[in-house]
Amino acid sequence: MTNQVPGNQAPIKVVPMYIEEASAEIPVVADEPEAQPEREKTALIGAAALAAAMLTAVLHLLAVMIASNGAYQVATVLGFVAIGSSVVSVGAGIVAIVLDRGRRLGIAAAVLGLVANPVVLLWILQFLSTLVA
Repeated sequence: MTNQVPGNQAPIKVVPMYIEEASAEIPVVADEPEAQPEREKTALIGAAALAAAMLTAVLHLLAVMIASNGAYQVATVLGFVAIGSSVVSVGAGIVAIVLDRGRRLGIAAAVLGLVANPVVLLWILQFLSTLVA
């Protein structure tokens, strides 16, 4: 429907408006971000630490066997690699213990890594030899 007005004015169009009396509920947005579900903890760090500790023990055993055959340079290199592997296994074992990512495996890795370390084993054997003598 248009309203005709004489003169310079433009016609006005009337549009009917329907107002509903029902009030709409406005959702309240919380200020806190949505919590994501926690991922399941895996024992991967503890297992890797235990694997490094077992590698330390094998390398140390190989170094002793090769040194007994007279190849001292190769045995020395294997000894140093065993020391490095021991440091990695103890460090990863401690991380696994603290983060609870294979805590039991981490404890086993830290203990085995310390005992299989050639330097620590030398200290232990020297201490035990003083008790026996």
